[in-house]
Amino acid sequence: MTAVLLQRMSKQARWSRRVAVFAAQVVIVSVLLHRFDLLKTPVATNLLAIGAFGGLVALALAGIALVRIWREGLLGGGHATVGAVIGLLLLAGPMWYLPDLLTRPKINDISTDFQSPPQFEMISSLRAGDANPTVYPGLDFSEKQAEAYPDIRPMVLERSAEETYDLAREAVNRLDWKIVSERKPEGGAPGRIEAVTNTLFMGYTDDIVVRVSAGTGEARIDVRSASRYGDHDFGANARRIRRLFTEVKAGLEKGEREALEIALAKRAKDARDQAKQLRELRAKAKKEEEVRLARLREKARAEELKRLSELQQEALRIEQGLALPGIPDGPAQTRPRRARASSEDASKFWEQFGE
Repeated sequence: MTAVLLQRMSKQARWSRRVAVFAAQVVIVSVLLHRFDLLKTPVATNLLAIGAFGGLVALALAGIALVRIWREGLLGGGHATVGAVIGLLLLAGPMWYLPDLLTRPKINDISTDFQSPPQFEMISSLRAGDANPTVYPGLDFSEKQAEAYPDIRPMVLERSAEETYDLAREAVNRLDWKIVSERKPEGGAPGRIEAVTNTLFMGYTDDIVVRVSAGTGEARIDVRSASRYGDHDFGANARRIRRLFTEVKAGLEKGEREALEIALAKRAKDARDQAKQLRELRAKAKKEEEVRLARLREKARAEELKRLSELQQEALRIEQGLALPGIPDGPAQTRPRRARASSEDASKFWEQFGE
C-alpha cells in the first residue's frame, strides 16, 4: 500500500499573484492610453491609484502567504514571490514621490512674479473644462512658494529685450518644450512665449509662460509654470523654472565665449595682416634700396670713366708736347715730372673711386 502526501496550496499566494498581475495590467494600459491621448488625465490618475492600491494588496497577501508557507508547509512560494515583486514595483512610483509629498507645499502653480504673474492666453483655450483654472491662485500660493522656493526669482540680464528674448527662446527649444504661442518684444510691450511640456512617465501636461520685459539698460525674465491637473506638483514646476534659467545662463555664457572667440580670431587675423603688410613694406624698401644703390654705382662708374677719359686725354697731350694756349714749353726735364704727377693723380683716383 502506497501513502500519498497531499499538500495544500496557499490561497493567499495564489491571490497575491492574481491581484499583482491585474494591477500591473491596469497601470500599463492606463499609461499607454494616456501617453497617446486616448485617456483623460483624471481617469488615468484614478487608474494609477487603483494600480498602486492593488500592488499594496498583493504585497500584503504575499507576506501572509509566505508566513503560512513557512509555518504550515503549504505550496505557493512561487506565486507569493511573483506577487511580492510586482507589488513592490507598483509601489516604487508612489514611494519615489513620497518625500516630495511630505516636504513640498501643496501647490501646483509657480511664478517668479507674485504681484503681476504672467498670464496664460493661448493655453487658456487649450485647457479642458475639468483642468485647473489658469488664473493665478494668489496670496496663499505665493506665501507657500516664498517659504519653500526662495530661489525662484526673476532673472535680470544686462542685455536688450530682443537679445534676452532670443536667449529665452533658445533655452525653451533646448528643453524640448512645445511652443504654442510667441510674441517678440516691440514698441515697449514685453515679449511672451507660451509652451507646454509632458512628464516623462505618465505624460502629464504642464504649461509654461515666459515674459521678457525691457528695462533701463537691462531686461527681465519672468516665468510661470503650472500643472493642468492635480493639487500637488511635487516640486516639478519649481524644478522646471530652474532648468529654464540654467539653460538661459548656459546660452549667455556660450554667446560670450563665441563673441570672445570671434574677437580673438579677428585680432589674430589683424595681427597676421599687419605682419604681412610689414613684410611687404620691408621687401619693397629693400628692393628700392637695391635699385638706388645700383643707380649710385652706375653713376659712380660713369663719373669714373669720364674722369679716366679726361686723365687719359691730358696724359696724351702731355706726351705729345701739347700745351695749353699762351703757355710756352718748359725745359725738357719738366715733362717726366708732369707725367709722374699725372700718374700720381690716376693712382689717387683709383684709390678713391675704384671698387
